[in-house]
Amino acid sequence: MKKFVVTAFVSVAGLAFGQQDIQFTQTASSPFLINPAAGGLMNVAEVVVGNRLQYAGIEGRPITTFAGIQSMVRFKKRKSKALLSELSSIGQTFYSTPQRTVSYKQIAGLTFINDVIGPFTRTNVKANFGVHIPLSQKLNAGIGLGVGWSNFGIDNSKVTLGTANDKAYTNYIGISASQNYLDAQAGLIIYNDRLLVSISGSQIFNNKTRLSDVNTESSFQPHLFVLGSYRFDLGKNYGLEPIVQFKSVKNAPISYDVAMRLHYMRMGWVSLSYRRQSAIGVGFGINLLARFNVSYSFEFGNGVTEKFGNTSHEIRLGFIFGHKRNLEKEFKQDEKVNPAPLAEVKPEE
Repeated sequence: MKKFVVTAFVSVAGLAFGQQDIQFTQTASSPFLINPAAGGLMNVAEVVVGNRLQYAGIEGRPITTFAGIQSMVRFKKRKSKALLSELSSIGQTFYSTPQRTVSYKQIAGLTFINDVIGPFTRTNVKANFGVHIPLSQKLNAGIGLGVGWSNFGIDNSKVTLGTANDKAYTNYIGISASQNYLDAQAGLIIYNDRLLVSISGSQIFNNKTRLSDVNTESSFQPHLFVLGSYRFDLGKNYGLEPIVQFKSVKNAPISYDVAMRLHYMRMGWVSLSYRRQSAIGVGFGINLLARFNVSYSFEFGNGVTEKFGNTSHEIRLGFIFGHKRNLEKEFKQDEKVNPAPLAEVKPEE
């Protein structure tokens, strides 16, 4: 009886989560959220936070909160030039996005994602590590691994029972409706300043769902993500970037997104997107105040979700930082190399 009740409830959770793993419209802006190899693409560090509200018109709608930090790192201390670039945009209202760079890199990062659908909650925190190497003077490749803690739980305050004071639920699920487990993801990336190809897998341990000390037949299925984009120049000030993303998981149809972003002077963009039998979206992004960037996407239902009259919203805030110049040290070094000439003393008459 206990196993039957738990398995039935977890099966409902599986239906609620659908494809189970996270889904973003602005994946190309923060690919490291789904691919641990996709940090350190630029010679600046980056912090992002954001929120996605899906199917806003439906009770118990999916809500995803995310945050992350990623950067190039140096595990061995070396006396060489600064690892991160100096930001040249200080004092500017708008700034150009730094270019992706091609070189040997060691990268590290941390991601946090919380996904809520009705009474079901999943949270994961992962530490990411990766290495990038040049394939040529104009092309880089990298691999990465992310490992961390995940939690799947049921919020009893949001559960509505068909029968009041249901003893089966109270005895078997309501007491301990939470599971902690080790989770991992891995990825590969190929890129330069125009091209981005990302392949990654998540939930690769295929953990079984276990609640109230009962193992069920349900599991957190491995996912495959493929992301590709390429930016074409349109004259001096504009760029056009087609983006394609595929998402695959066992026993579910392949999901794909296609999008087009129009860039202006690398300072901002507008986009149009389509998700297979799900949504059509528009969005924009802009770089502000030397270090900050903000982007927003709006989607409305299409195909099988159109009957819900749903809309979805996704907002992302970013902050970049780089090497801080030590002007006092530079002045001292310059004085040693180029000492000031001594004042000429005129002889007395």
